[in-house]
Amino acid sequence: MPHPDTTTARTRGTGAVIVAQLLLRTASAAGALALGSYFVDLSRQGAPVGPLLLGILSGVSFLAELVLAPIAGSASDRRGRRVFLVAAPLLAAAGILLTPGASLFAAAPSIVLVVVIVGTSRLLDGAGAAIAAPTTLGLLADASDGDPRRRGRVTSLYELSSSGGIALGAVAGPLLYGALGLWTFAALAAAYVIASLLVLAFLRPATASTIPPARASLGERIRVLVQPRLLAFLPAWIAVNAILGTWVTSQITFVLAGDVRAEGQLFPGAFRGDEAGLSIVLGVYVLFFSLCIVAWAFFIGRLPTVPVLFVTVSGALVASVGLMLANRGAPLFVALPLVLVGVFLEAGFTPAALTHLSDISAEFRNDRGLIMGAYSVVVGAGYLLGNVLGGVFAEWLLFDGLALLTIGLAAVALMSITAMAVVERGRPSTTHPA
Repeated sequence: MPHPDTTTARTRGTGAVIVAQLLLRTASAAGALALGSYFVDLSRQGAPVGPLLLGILSGVSFLAELVLAPIAGSASDRRGRRVFLVAAPLLAAAGILLTPGASLFAAAPSIVLVVVIVGTSRLLDGAGAAIAAPTTLGLLADASDGDPRRRGRVTSLYELSSSGGIALGAVAGPLLYGALGLWTFAALAAAYVIASLLVLAFLRPATASTIPPARASLGERIRVLVQPRLLAFLPAWIAVNAILGTWVTSQITFVLAGDVRAEGQLFPGAFRGDEAGLSIVLGVYVLFFSLCIVAWAFFIGRLPTVPVLFVTVSGALVASVGLMLANRGAPLFVALPLVLVGVFLEAGFTPAALTHLSDISAEFRNDRGLIMGAYSVVVGAGYLLGNVLGGVFAEWLLFDGLALLTIGLAAVALMSITAMAVVERGRPSTTHPA
């Protein structure tokens, strides 16, 4: 059942929480890239490490986040969000400091030592992310109750801090490792500690009521997660994250810079031997996408959420058509505007989705962190699905295959959003945008 409001004052320090999120995402992404460079060094020293082992150990962090996020979110509902937001970066800092431990124990560490130490490191890093994401989202939802425009701004800034942090980390990781070597992990641990100190110094949660939240049973928590509004929304969010998992991973690098060419397609292998050129193209894309998120911050909260979600998903269709035309040699003045308009529309999906999730959680405020924990699970499931399907479609039609997969996933998302509209129409009217 919906819980009553438990706050009486406005949360202060949400800006510090968003900056801390930027530091967390930057350090995490940089750590992942630095881990790859560290494994290159281990291989040169004779350690039997390779891409498969690196992928498995990296997946430990990913798996930990999937499993622990709902648990951490639910715990933050009962014990307060501030303590978890302070603890999460410190846990990740401890993990990243462990990463080079095998090399500190031995000049040529055994494979068992590498697996144990790096595996533990990635587990702690994933646990920190699992605590931070749902707790941050729960806090931002708490802070924007009753103010749709503020909710639109903070969710857009959250998404900007996440995507911007990942972009910064992807650039910083290899550069830091080249300059600092193993000390890179200490520098990244310092970034985590700064994030924790920011939250500790500036975050002042809203004053809670004197009535403590009731402890929900497992059955009650499951009922919260299977409510119709959330279930209708999940397929769309998984599909959109699968689109991101198709394009914002190593698959696009493999297609554009690989050796395989295709008759009639210009993009496959176009950047073979030109990693710098590919980095510039991807960097321009990330910059444009981030600017689009900033622009959407002025619209999210002012417009009804479900129509915005429908329009933003439609952007994936527009961008895919533009990319396929460009790949087939269409003039840039025809293809490029379609791509730019499509990317602009796509950039609004996650801020709008987080706003909708915050609106859903407003009816279950004592279980808000639990609902926000679904965010990490959905993102992880979508990225996993996108990686697998992206490999299948790239094997089939290379770049055109990725675009066709995106069109199919967008169609699934649009059907899900149509179902959402039916569910929302059947609800009693509220003060929040439908």
